[in-house]
Amino acid sequence: MNKKHWLPVGMIAALTGLTWWGGVAQTGETPGTDQLKAGKFVYELGCVTCHGTGGNGDGVAASHLNPRPRDFTQGVFKFRTTPGGAVPTDSDLERTIKHGLNGTAMSPWAELSRQDIRNVIAYIQTFSPEFKKQTVAPIKIPAQPAFSMEAVNRGKKWFTDLECWKCHGSEGRGDGPSAAELKDSWGYPIRPVDLTRASQYKRGASPTDIYTTFFTGLSGTPMPSYADTLEKAENEWELVYYVYWLSQEKSFARAERALRTQSFSRGSNDPSWVK
Repeated sequence: MNKKHWLPVGMIAALTGLTWWGGVAQTGETPGTDQLKAGKFVYELGCVTCHGTGGNGDGVAASHLNPRPRDFTQGVFKFRTTPGGAVPTDSDLERTIKHGLNGTAMSPWAELSRQDIRNVIAYIQTFSPEFKKQTVAPIKIPAQPAFSMEAVNRGKKWFTDLECWKCHGSEGRGDGPSAAELKDSWGYPIRPVDLTRASQYKRGASPTDIYTTFFTGLSGTPMPSYADTLEKAENEWELVYYVYWLSQEKSFARAERALRTQSFSRGSNDPSWVK
Protein backbone atom coordinates (compact mmCIF):
# COMPACT_ATOMS: atom_id res chain seq x y z
CA MET A 1 0.00 0.00 0.00
CA ASN A 2 2.22 2.75 -1.26
CA LYS A 3 0.32 5.68 0.18
CA LYS A 4 1.88 8.97 1.10
CA HIS A 5 1.88 9.69 4.81
CA TRP A 6 -0.59 12.35 5.85
CA LEU A 7 0.95 13.88 8.94
CA PRO A 8 0.11 17.13 10.71
CA VAL A 9 2.10 20.02 9.31
CA GLY A 10 3.89 20.54 12.61
CA MET A 11 4.95 16.89 12.73
CA ILE A 12 6.37 16.97 9.20
CA ALA A 13 8.23 20.14 10.05
CA ALA A 14 9.69 18.44 13.11
CA LEU A 15 10.69 15.35 11.12
CA THR A 16 12.38 17.31 8.38
CA GLY A 17 14.08 19.61 10.83
CA LEU A 18 15.89 17.08 12.97
CA THR A 19 19.29 18.48 12.05
CA TRP A 20 19.15 20.71 15.11
CA TRP A 21 20.12 17.71 17.23
CA GLY A 22 23.78 18.29 18.04
CA GLY A 23 26.51 15.66 18.15
CA VAL A 24 24.71 12.95 16.17
CA ALA A 25 27.08 10.27 14.88
CA GLN A 26 27.72 10.68 11.14
CA THR A 27 30.30 8.02 10.37
CA GLY A 28 28.74 4.70 11.38
CA GLU A 29 30.41 4.41 14.79
CA THR A 30 28.58 2.97 17.80
CA PRO A 31 25.50 5.15 18.36
CA GLY A 32 25.95 7.74 21.05
CA THR A 33 23.41 9.28 23.39
CA ASP A 34 22.59 12.12 21.01
CA GLN A 35 21.95 9.80 18.05
CA LEU A 36 19.71 7.54 20.11
CA LYS A 37 17.87 10.58 21.44
CA ALA A 38 17.31 11.81 17.88
CA GLY A 39 16.24 8.32 16.78
CA LYS A 40 13.76 8.08 19.63
CA PHE A 41 12.32 11.43 18.57
CA VAL A 42 11.67 10.13 15.03
CA TYR A 43 10.33 6.82 16.36
CA GLU A 44 7.84 8.45 18.71
CA LEU A 45 6.56 10.73 15.97
CA GLY A 46 6.22 8.21 13.17
CA CYS A 47 6.58 4.62 14.36
CA VAL A 48 5.09 4.23 17.83
CA THR A 49 1.44 4.17 16.68
CA CYS A 50 1.99 0.82 14.96
CA HIS A 51 5.12 -0.65 16.55
CA GLY A 52 4.43 0.40 20.15
CA THR A 53 6.40 2.29 22.76
CA GLY A 54 8.63 -0.68 23.54
CA GLY A 55 8.91 -1.89 19.93
CA ASN A 56 6.69 -4.92 20.62
CA GLY A 57 4.46 -4.38 17.60
CA ASP A 58 1.57 -3.52 19.90
CA GLY A 59 0.87 0.11 19.05
CA VAL A 60 -2.67 1.47 19.21
CA ALA A 61 -3.19 0.78 15.49
CA ALA A 62 -1.65 -2.71 15.50
CA SER A 63 -4.83 -4.74 15.96
CA HIS A 64 -6.36 -3.07 12.91
CA LEU A 65 -3.49 -3.93 10.57
CA ASN A 66 -2.93 -7.00 8.42
CA PRO A 67 -0.13 -7.94 8.35
CA ARG A 68 0.58 -6.80 11.88
CA PRO A 69 3.50 -4.46 12.60
CA ARG A 70 6.92 -5.99 13.23
CA ASP A 71 7.81 -6.83 16.84
CA PHE A 72 11.35 -5.43 16.97
CA THR A 73 12.17 -7.01 20.33
CA GLN A 74 12.51 -10.51 18.86
CA GLY A 75 15.03 -9.60 16.19
CA VAL A 76 13.00 -11.51 13.58
CA PHE A 77 12.70 -9.68 10.25
CA LYS A 78 11.17 -10.85 6.98
CA PHE A 79 12.90 -8.51 4.59
CA ARG A 80 16.66 -8.90 4.66
CA THR A 81 19.55 -9.61 2.34
CA THR A 82 21.15 -11.68 5.11
CA PRO A 83 20.87 -15.47 5.52
CA GLY A 84 17.75 -17.04 7.03
CA GLY A 85 17.36 -16.34 10.74
CA ALA A 86 19.84 -13.46 10.78
CA VAL A 87 19.08 -9.84 11.59
CA PRO A 88 18.99 -7.38 8.68
CA THR A 89 21.81 -5.05 7.79
CA ASP A 90 21.46 -1.32 8.32
CA SER A 91 21.01 -0.97 4.55
CA ASP A 92 18.13 -3.46 4.65
CA LEU A 93 16.37 -1.43 7.32
CA GLU A 94 17.07 1.79 5.43
CA ARG A 95 15.45 0.37 2.34
CA THR A 96 12.32 -0.71 4.22
CA ILE A 97 11.91 2.70 5.84
CA LYS A 98 12.70 4.67 2.71
CA HIS A 99 10.71 2.62 0.20
CA GLY A 100 8.07 0.93 2.37
CA LEU A 101 6.58 -2.52 1.85
CA ASN A 102 4.03 -3.15 -0.89
CA GLY A 103 0.57 -4.16 0.25
CA THR A 104 1.11 -3.21 3.89
CA ALA A 105 0.62 -0.18 6.12
CA MET A 106 4.41 0.36 5.98
CA SER A 107 4.49 3.18 3.45
CA PRO A 108 7.57 4.99 2.15
CA TRP A 109 8.87 7.58 4.62
CA ALA A 110 10.02 10.12 2.06
CA GLU A 111 9.74 12.89 4.65
CA LEU A 112 12.86 11.65 6.43
CA SER A 113 16.42 12.56 5.56
CA ARG A 114 18.95 9.76 5.37
CA GLN A 115 20.42 10.88 8.68
CA ASP A 116 16.98 10.76 10.29
CA ILE A 117 16.66 7.18 9.01
CA ARG A 118 20.07 6.23 10.40
CA ASN A 119 19.10 7.69 13.74
CA VAL A 120 15.82 5.81 13.99
CA ILE A 121 17.52 2.57 12.91
CA ALA A 122 20.04 2.98 15.74
CA TYR A 123 17.14 3.41 18.15
CA ILE A 124 15.14 0.45 16.77
CA GLN A 125 18.19 -1.78 17.17
CA THR A 126 18.18 -1.12 20.92
CA PHE A 127 14.95 -3.12 21.21
CA SER A 128 16.65 -6.46 20.47
CA PRO A 129 19.97 -7.84 21.77
CA GLU A 130 20.27 -9.81 18.51
CA PHE A 131 21.76 -6.77 16.82
CA LYS A 132 24.67 -6.81 19.27
CA LYS A 133 25.15 -10.58 19.09
CA GLN A 134 25.28 -10.90 15.32
CA THR A 135 27.62 -9.58 12.68
CA VAL A 136 26.22 -10.65 9.34
CA ALA A 137 26.83 -9.89 5.69
CA PRO A 138 24.38 -10.02 2.77
CA ILE A 139 24.14 -13.19 0.73
CA LYS A 140 26.05 -13.26 -2.53
CA ILE A 141 23.69 -12.88 -5.47
CA PRO A 142 25.14 -14.58 -8.56
CA ALA A 143 25.25 -12.84 -11.93
CA GLN A 144 21.82 -12.58 -13.50
CA PRO A 145 21.63 -14.54 -16.79
CA ALA A 146 19.63 -13.55 -19.84
CA PHE A 147 15.88 -13.85 -19.44
CA SER A 148 14.38 -16.44 -21.78
CA MET A 149 11.24 -18.51 -22.14
CA GLU A 150 13.39 -21.62 -21.95
CA ALA A 151 14.55 -20.55 -18.48
CA VAL A 152 10.94 -19.85 -17.48
CA ASN A 153 9.87 -23.34 -18.54
CA ARG A 154 12.71 -24.96 -16.61
CA GLY A 155 11.80 -22.81 -13.61
CA LYS A 156 8.28 -24.21 -13.64
CA LYS A 157 9.79 -27.65 -12.99
CA TRP A 158 11.69 -26.33 -9.97
CA PHE A 159 8.50 -24.67 -8.72
CA THR A 160 6.84 -28.10 -8.82
CA ASP A 161 9.79 -30.08 -7.47
CA LEU A 162 10.25 -27.72 -4.49
CA GLU A 163 6.51 -27.97 -3.77
CA CYS A 164 5.97 -24.22 -3.96
CA TRP A 165 2.50 -25.07 -5.30
CA LYS A 166 1.40 -26.44 -1.93
CA CYS A 167 1.09 -22.88 -0.64
CA HIS A 168 1.06 -20.74 -3.77
CA GLY A 169 -1.08 -23.03 -5.92
CA SER A 170 -0.32 -24.73 -9.21
CA GLU A 171 -0.89 -21.46 -11.09
CA GLY A 172 0.75 -19.31 -8.42
CA ARG A 173 -2.48 -17.64 -7.28
CA GLY A 174 -1.93 -18.17 -3.56
CA ASP A 175 -4.59 -20.88 -3.41
CA GLY A 176 -2.58 -24.03 -2.74
CA PRO A 177 -3.96 -26.84 -0.56
CA SER A 178 -2.04 -25.54 2.49
CA ALA A 179 -2.89 -21.87 2.00
CA ALA A 180 -5.86 -21.63 4.35
CA GLU A 181 -4.00 -23.28 7.24
CA LEU A 182 -0.84 -21.17 7.31
CA LYS A 183 0.12 -19.16 10.39
CA ASP A 184 3.12 -17.00 11.20
CA SER A 185 5.43 -17.62 14.16
CA TRP A 186 3.10 -15.67 16.45
CA GLY A 187 0.04 -17.71 15.55
CA TYR A 188 -1.63 -15.19 13.25
CA PRO A 189 -3.14 -16.45 9.97
CA ILE A 190 -0.99 -15.58 6.98
CA ARG A 191 -1.89 -16.03 3.34
CA PRO A 192 0.69 -16.87 0.68
CA VAL A 193 1.23 -14.20 -1.93
CA ASP A 194 -0.67 -14.40 -5.19
CA LEU A 195 2.40 -14.61 -7.41
CA THR A 196 0.43 -13.45 -10.45
CA ARG A 197 0.00 -9.99 -8.89
CA ALA A 198 3.25 -8.01 -8.73
CA SER A 199 1.61 -5.48 -6.40
CA GLN A 200 1.46 -8.14 -3.66
CA TYR A 201 5.23 -8.69 -3.60
CA LYS A 202 6.00 -6.80 -0.40
CA ARG A 203 9.76 -6.58 -0.92
CA GLY A 204 9.37 -5.79 -4.63
CA ALA A 205 8.85 -7.76 -7.83
CA SER A 206 12.17 -7.38 -9.64
CA PRO A 207 14.10 -10.60 -10.31
CA THR A 208 16.69 -9.53 -7.71
CA ASP A 209 13.95 -9.01 -5.12
CA ILE A 210 12.46 -12.41 -5.91
CA TYR A 211 15.90 -14.05 -5.74
CA THR A 212 16.51 -12.50 -2.33
CA THR A 213 13.16 -13.74 -1.02
CA PHE A 214 13.79 -17.30 -2.20
CA PHE A 215 17.32 -17.56 -0.89
CA THR A 216 17.02 -15.74 2.42
CA GLY A 217 13.46 -16.76 3.28
CA LEU A 218 10.97 -14.67 5.23
CA SER A 219 11.75 -15.18 8.91
CA GLY A 220 8.69 -15.56 11.11
CA THR A 221 6.59 -16.96 8.25
CA PRO A 222 6.17 -20.39 6.60
CA MET A 223 8.33 -19.18 3.69
CA PRO A 224 11.72 -20.92 4.16
CA SER A 225 15.07 -20.11 2.64
CA TYR A 226 15.96 -22.28 -0.34
CA ALA A 227 19.67 -21.55 -0.01
CA ASP A 228 21.75 -24.58 -1.07
CA THR A 229 18.60 -26.37 -2.32
CA LEU A 230 19.30 -26.05 -6.03
CA GLU A 231 22.61 -27.28 -7.38
CA LYS A 232 23.52 -24.45 -9.73
CA ALA A 233 23.04 -20.70 -9.82
CA GLU A 234 21.39 -21.03 -13.24
CA ASN A 235 18.75 -23.29 -11.68
CA GLU A 236 18.10 -20.67 -9.00
CA TRP A 237 17.56 -18.01 -11.64
CA GLU A 238 15.27 -20.33 -13.59
CA LEU A 239 13.00 -20.59 -10.56
CA VAL A 240 13.17 -16.81 -10.13
CA TYR A 241 12.33 -16.20 -13.79
CA TYR A 242 9.31 -18.50 -13.64
CA VAL A 243 7.90 -16.58 -10.69
CA TYR A 244 8.81 -13.28 -12.33
CA TRP A 245 6.97 -14.38 -15.49
CA LEU A 246 3.92 -15.20 -13.36
CA SER A 247 4.02 -11.69 -11.91
CA GLN A 248 4.03 -10.20 -15.42
CA GLU A 249 0.69 -11.75 -16.40
CA LYS A 250 2.48 -14.74 -17.95
CA SER A 251 3.57 -12.52 -20.81
CA PHE A 252 7.13 -12.91 -22.02
CA ALA A 253 6.96 -9.62 -23.93
CA ARG A 254 5.67 -7.76 -20.88
CA ALA A 255 8.35 -9.34 -18.67
CA GLU A 256 11.11 -8.41 -21.12
CA ARG A 257 9.82 -4.86 -21.38
CA ALA A 258 9.63 -4.52 -17.59
CA LEU A 259 13.20 -5.77 -17.25
CA ARG A 260 14.40 -3.01 -19.57
CA THR A 261 12.64 -0.30 -17.61
CA GLN A 262 12.84 -1.56 -14.03
CA SER A 263 14.88 0.76 -11.87
CA PHE A 264 14.65 -1.26 -8.68
CA SER A 265 16.33 -4.50 -9.73
CA ARG A 266 19.50 -4.03 -7.73
CA GLY A 267 22.05 -6.10 -5.93
CA SER A 268 22.18 -6.20 -2.14
CA ASN A 269 25.36 -4.14 -2.01
CA ASP A 270 24.24 -1.46 -4.43
CA PRO A 271 24.33 1.91 -2.66
CA SER A 272 21.41 3.10 -4.78
CA TRP A 273 19.10 0.93 -2.65
CA VAL A 274 18.91 4.01 -0.46
CA LYS A 275 18.62 7.26 -2.37
